[in-house]
Amino acid sequence: MRPRPYVRCRGCDLVGPAERLDYELSDTGDVDWGQQVTWQCAECGFLDSIASDQVLALDATHTCVDCATHTPCPATAARVECDRCGLIGLGPATTDPEIAGQLRAIEALHEMELRVQQALRDSRGASDGPRPA
Repeated sequence: MRPRPYVRCRGCDLVGPAERLDYELSDTGDVDWGQQVTWQCAECGFLDSIASDQVLALDATHTCVDCATHTPCPATAARVECDRCGLIGLGPATTDPEIAGQLRAIEALHEMELRVQQALRDSRGASDGPRPA
């Protein structure tokens, strides 16, 4: 399995699995931190380059509600991706009502942003067609 480092997003301050994670593997099969590592937050969409010193320790576990697999994760994770089935669930940090509320708000804003981006793409595509004389 390819490494999936957890970092704190500089855009929304939440910890969770990446929406997008681009990196090269080292000879040992780990992330090659000598190359650029691109990470995109799944919660808010913030795109960033990350370094090894931003990776959080896997100091807690998450139990998947679907397959009951125990996945190592940071205690500060708001979302966790199951190592076995890939289901993304609430992380240990969401036991704090403030973090849980922040997660809901950030995800709602990101969903709205994605809808606006799609509407803009759709309207640009429609304007490229034939126009009446």
